[in-house]
Amino acid sequence: MTESRENSEIPDLRLDDLHDELMLSIGLYRDGYYDEAVRKASQRFINRIAERAGRPDLDGAALIQKSFSDEKPLLEFNDRKTIQERNEHDGFRFLAVGLARGVRNLITHADEYGLTSVTALEWMAFISALHRRLDEARQVTSESAKSSR
Repeated sequence: MTESRENSEIPDLRLDDLHDELMLSIGLYRDGYYDEAVRKASQRFINRIAERAGRPDLDGAALIQKSFSDEKPLLEFNDRKTIQERNEHDGFRFLAVGLARGVRNLITHADEYGLTSVTALEWMAFISALHRRLDEARQVTSESAKSSR
C-alpha cells in the first residue's frame, strides 16, 4: 500500500468529532481562545467526575483520587479482579490526575499559558478521549463493591 493511499483511508479529526461535553470549548477554540478552550474542557471533565461520583465537595486531583481509588472507588470501569482490569482502572486515574495537575492547574494559574492552535487541539482530543471513557464508568454501589473484591 502506498503512503498516500494509507493516508486517504484515515479520516481527518474534526472539531465536531470531539465529545459533546467540549461544545463550549470548541466555540472558544474557533474564536482563537486556545488556553481558555483547554481550561474549560479540562474543568468540564473534572466537574463531570464530581457529578458522576456524587462528590461536588471535591475538586481536581483529590476528587479523581477518591473517585478512582484502589480500595473504595466511587466510579469504576470493571471489577478490578485481574491485573489488566486494575491497570486499566489505575491508568485512567493517573491520566486524569495528570490532566488536573499538569494542564488544568497550570493554565488556570497562568496569565497566559500560550497554547497554539495545534497544541490546544491535541489537548482537546485527549480530553475528549477521557470523556468517552468516563461515559463507560459506572457508579460503585455497596453491592458492586462487595462483589468486586
